Amino acid sequence: MRVLVLYGGDSPEREVSLASGKAVLKAASRCGFDVLDGCVETAKDVVKLMNERDCDVIFIALHGSWGEDGRLQAFLDFYDIPYTGSGSEACMLAMNKVLSKYRFQRDGIPTPDGVEANLFQEGINGACKKILEFYDYFLNGGKMVIKPARCGSTLGVSVITSSSDVYEAVQLASSYDSLIIAERYISGKEITVAVWDDGKPQTFPIIEIVPKNSLYSYKAKYTAGNSGYFVPAPLEDSIAKGAREAALMAHVSLGCELYSRVDMRLDTQGNPYVLEVNTVPGLTSTSLVPKAARAIGWDFDRFVKELIQNTLNKKL
Repeated sequence: MRVLVLYGGDSPEREVSLASGKAVLKAASRCGFDVLDGCVETAKDVVKLMNERDCDVIFIALHGSWGEDGRLQAFLDFYDIPYTGSGSEACMLAMNKVLSKYRFQRDGIPTPDGVEANLFQEGINGACKKILEFYDYFLNGGKMVIKPARCGSTLGVSVITSSSDVYEAVQLASSYDSLIIAERYISGKEITVAVWDDGKPQTFPIIEIVPKNSLYSYKAKYTAGNSGYFVPAPLEDSIAKGAREAALMAHVSLGCELYSRVDMRLDTQGNPYVLEVNTVPGLTSTSLVPKAARAIGWDFDRFVKELIQNTLNKKL
């Protein structure tokens, strides 16, 4: 079985993708697969690889940009090549937090109130005005999150407590994306729920994330010792049930396949609010989805093997 691992890319999440890809390469090799190294930088590199290397399945470990937003998946669908993760439409919807929020609202999935601003159409001053109106009308001086709509790893994210901070936060977000989303900050616990989908979606144990600082930032995610993790999360049964149900609903709402990771917050009463769905989550041995898999007895090698086999079973 020849497995081509695609990783790297040219998005701001390249370093995370490099770590994921290298970890997957080693794990797949230990599992006995014939593994091909697919470290790429641009989409053109993928086309070249497809012409040079024959494979049975592609393991996608590209985070952000064209590797995760559905464009790569559409290309592989055209050539009828099996690949890990969700299809092109689900990836596009999940990558765009504005579109996914509309889906969640349509399907009755709890998600924070928010507003989007398009810098191409409105300019930075128009975007700030729109966000300030939302802030003043809906939040009355509470906390608000401002972030790029199509970026991951908490890059470009700000939590603000004053209207005077809006301009700076929009500027930061705009350095990653022209589409900005602002939403109500949910005070409470940060959790994530991995969904495993072998035809009947089910959740892995919930993870509670406790960053040293209030924001689960890029540094908090990828610097050892900057966050604590509790697996399974110490939650009351009714609260855990609600979080698992919300995760499954979000996974299904976007049309995800095989696996995903649903990030959410619990308010102070334990009510879940879905923030986003990750269709190509981090996949190092210390990443969140592998942590959740270990809680059911799967080590990293077992997780990689199961995902490859599940991909072939579902997509061949």
